[in-house]
Amino acid sequence: MKNLRLSQDDYNAAVGHIVDYMEDKHDLQLGQFEAEFFLDDLVKKIAPLFYNQGLNKAFDVIQSNVLTLEELLDLEKEV
Repeated sequence: MKNLRLSQDDYNAAVGHIVDYMEDKHDLQLGQFEAEFFLDDLVKKIAPLFYNQGLNKAFDVIQSNVLTLEELLDLEKEV
């Protein structure tokens, strides 16, 4: 898996969301550094799970399309 990266704007928005969430839901004030560290660690652990899930779904779609194509080709052979 290649290193997945967020755009700088998306990264900053995610960090801001973490800071806001922790303050609103847990009454915990995180600084920029702590929120970035948390996001980086979270991405390292969770991104591969979503990446692999996406690959599995793509594989299922391709496999389904190949089966459909095989059926269509079999129909054409009979004619």
